[in-house]
Amino acid sequence: MKTKLFILIFLSMVLLSCSDKDDKEDLNNLSNAELNRRGWNAFQRRDFSSAENHFSVMARRNNAKALGHYGLGWTALRRFQLNNAKEEFNRFIVAYNDLIANTVSDSVFRDVRAGQTIVHSSLGEHNQAITVSSWFSGSSNEVNNWQFTHDSSIDANDIRLFRAMSQYALGQFPASLTTVRLIDPSFEADVSTVEGRLLLMRRIEELARM
Repeated sequence: MKTKLFILIFLSMVLLSCSDKDDKEDLNNLSNAELNRRGWNAFQRRDFSSAENHFSVMARRNNAKALGHYGLGWTALRRFQLNNAKEEFNRFIVAYNDLIANTVSDSVFRDVRAGQTIVHSSLGEHNQAITVSSWFSGSSNEVNNWQFTHDSSIDANDIRLFRAMSQYALGQFPASLTTVRLIDPSFEADVSTVEGRLLLMRRIEELARM
């Protein structure tokens, strides 16, 4: 994996930039496309206050509501505001389901599911984490090559690791082993034994530090 996700989130909080002078410009005059572009540019330079301002305007517009909550969810997650992120991702799902025409790409939906996995697992909501991460349990090239659209350092194996942790936390040791082996195919352990379960736990910890 390319990132220690918790460390990345923590550093993002520490490295917050001074936000753009959003208060000097009426963001309501901007198009959805421009709000989206500026919001994600701010996100990528870790100016999360500016990102939130832009995405919030989108979230108030019916024709951009889903994309606004998508941005707000990941912005909250990067600020380690887990409950806020959970709420925004849930709002995305509601807005997504309300869409008459599919105007949200599959990549956006996958990004949201990835964010939800991190949030639920981190909050100890392990059943939910396992449910929303089901797509990442596949081994197709599409799944293996998945990266978060706005930060390529977050990839499928990061999400699989959160899935494996939640499975382990629920005592689903064979399932957790299967998930870990998607990350590290060479890893083996007999999880029917205490020793094997300890080996699995240690490997999960090692992967989390990589």
